[in-house]
Amino acid sequence: MRKILAFTLLLLLAPSPAPACSLCGNLSRAVSLLHEFEQADEILYGRIANPKLEVKPGGLAGSGTTEFHIEKAVKHNPLQPRGQMILLSRYLPILDAKDPPRFVMFYRKGSVQPYSGREVKSPLLLDFVAALQRYRDNPTEMLLFAGKHLDHADPQIADEAFLAFARADDKLIGQVARKLAPDKLRTLIKAPELEPERLSMYAFLLGACGDASDLDLLRSFLKDTRNYKAFEGILAGYITMRPQEGWAYMHELVKNETTPFLLRYASLRTMRFFYNAKPEETGKQVMHGLGLALERADVADIAITDLRKWQRWQHTALILACYDKTSHRAPIVKNSIVRYALVCPQPEARTFIEQVRRQDPELVRYLEEELK
Repeated sequence: MRKILAFTLLLLLAPSPAPACSLCGNLSRAVSLLHEFEQADEILYGRIANPKLEVKPGGLAGSGTTEFHIEKAVKHNPLQPRGQMILLSRYLPILDAKDPPRFVMFYRKGSVQPYSGREVKSPLLLDFVAALQRYRDNPTEMLLFAGKHLDHADPQIADEAFLAFARADDKLIGQVARKLAPDKLRTLIKAPELEPERLSMYAFLLGACGDASDLDLLRSFLKDTRNYKAFEGILAGYITMRPQEGWAYMHELVKNETTPFLLRYASLRTMRFFYNAKPEETGKQVMHGLGLALERADVADIAITDLRKWQRWQHTALILACYDKTSHRAPIVKNSIVRYALVCPQPEARTFIEQVRRQDPELVRYLEEELK
């Protein structure tokens, strides 16, 4: 199975950026090569040679040195022109001396040692990332360009194209999806051992740009329990293709007591995606779905948190009523209700907070500080 994160790193990367796409799970946090190109002050490309491992008692993994022979300055570094060799203060193994690995190295301004690096199978990847950079002021065109390379023969280019979507916000993805080529997505979505994050994204995109012939495929994916990790994107594609049927199906999943938690949670993630992508068009259906979720103790805190963040107050009475329910007594649920009431402008929320403050002043004080 191809993994996006299977790159060799010289050093630990900086903390990942905040999640972007709601349908891509953990891959929305992955650091793309494009992001690293934008963050680095200087970038060099070349091959490694003559690794020497330094073995000492208690020594760190990777201790040693490796030659890095510069072949191209991707981002200007006047201190290290093409043809020079840099001795890296790290051991990087070479499995085939006849075909040594090539790396792209990232530098801070004025530094002679890279802070990070990735193995690059082909310099075509650098050209692709450079092409993406040219669209950085036009994110719509960037995604359309990336969409043409989702099935590229070079896995690293295909990965980088996918990450352009994974790091995009829901609204932009919703706008671009209908403009993509469905034939490409029909092939991608049927690939064996496809990662759930990819399946989730491809299923939504196909639902947006495909036709009635794709409906049975999406329905079959929804019924396959092995796809629960990609469920939110598959459901989003189904709803996009058949709104009335799709929303009714999702609402039934949320309110049905027998629905497994993971599918109910995925349904809330689908609602979150639609509210972020098309709030005016889907807001009514999303609010109805969250109202149903408030009755289910296993996801009530998630629904309440989203409503608080979106400053949607129409379910205030229902939320406050959950505080004294036996089914909703878990601290995570009760605390989410108090947080909601602390920021809700409606009079009944103020009354509720005063009551809770008399019962547990320390809790209210703690949550007030947390919200600040």
